[in-house]
Amino acid sequence: MCNFNNFSIHSKLLLSLIQKRGPIAKNELFLIANMTLSTLQRSIKPLIDEELIIESAIGESTGGRKPTLYDINPEKFYIIGIDISRTYIRLIVTNLNLSSIFAEKVLPISAPKESAGLISDTIIEVLTHLSIPKPNVIGVGIGTVGPLDREKGLILNPRNFPSEEWINFPIKAEIQQKLDLPVFIDNGANSAVLAEHLFGAGKAFQSVAYFNLGIGIRTGVLSSGTLIRTAADSEDSFGHMVIDMDGDKCSCGNYGCVECYCSIDVIKNNFVSKVKMGRNLNSTKSIDEITYIDICEMADNGDELAKEVITNSASVFGLALANYINLLNPELVILSGPLINYSSLFYNVAAKAASKRFYLKDRSKIIFSRGGKFQTNSMALGSAAMVIEELLSK
Repeated sequence: MCNFNNFSIHSKLLLSLIQKRGPIAKNELFLIANMTLSTLQRSIKPLIDEELIIESAIGESTGGRKPTLYDINPEKFYIIGIDISRTYIRLIVTNLNLSSIFAEKVLPISAPKESAGLISDTIIEVLTHLSIPKPNVIGVGIGTVGPLDREKGLILNPRNFPSEEWINFPIKAEIQQKLDLPVFIDNGANSAVLAEHLFGAGKAFQSVAYFNLGIGIRTGVLSSGTLIRTAADSEDSFGHMVIDMDGDKCSCGNYGCVECYCSIDVIKNNFVSKVKMGRNLNSTKSIDEITYIDICEMADNGDELAKEVITNSASVFGLALANYINLLNPELVILSGPLINYSSLFYNVAAKAASKRFYLKDRSKIIFSRGGKFQTNSMALGSAAMVIEELLSK
């Protein structure tokens, strides 16, 4: 197994630069890293010896000899990224610069012990199938619903999970013990915004906000290149911002939270209640069979009731999003998650509403992205990115 603790701070810096900017020539590394040529030569050697980096190509000449380009070895070392949502577990195997996905599995979520066992068994199965020796896996990243104790690796008291046994569950220790690999944990939205910032749609931006809309609203944000952490690494603070003090009661016990208007369950319940009050149901399914996915598809296909329900929800979300933009002024806003995946109408209405209402609209341009670069894999890939970021920072 590659031990990052054996690398000097200069070697780690070079690896980070090559990971994010490769293929890159040595003279560019020399300029960016701001180290002497002898230090660079000495520091890059262990990375080559360990086969973390390779000489990938010959660059264009600027008048003299053509430079050798260094890049991450795409198939020597691997990272496992795990996204634990309220309704599923997504597992991917990728390489050090997230350029390839070698395996992807979507697993059911149940009680924590069973889920941890399924995750570990699936990882062993996938590594065996891919003929990847365990020493070539540098670690496992877990992005999960918060709140968390990241240092202890605990999922604290998540709302709307399939079992109360998840409260204070030591997910990090469970996976680490079963696999004997380094394991790191963060909330999934933080992981997603990290992946998009370092390798995806947010690569050109220092301030990025990521929203995942599903049963709840999960949020991760980078401001001036720094990840902003909430208390207990909770990721649902935005969803519990009060926008109507006389509004509906929320799962958190408060009234009028954003989540009361913009979750997939609320959209389904609003649609069903309007049908039961006499509105027409233009579907071959019965009202008891209708899902939020059906409502999203009906809205995109022009059904008036579905459009009304989706538009009302998206307008509220867009208003709340405008307030969020006013506070943090992100350059890029990524809207993702099940609701965005299935409803182009929700995305378009929400982005338009937010664009019209944030107060710096005449001086700042906010770019919106539907799903970012990594789409449904953003949290799992972000969890993998977290592993190497953690190892390089020690």
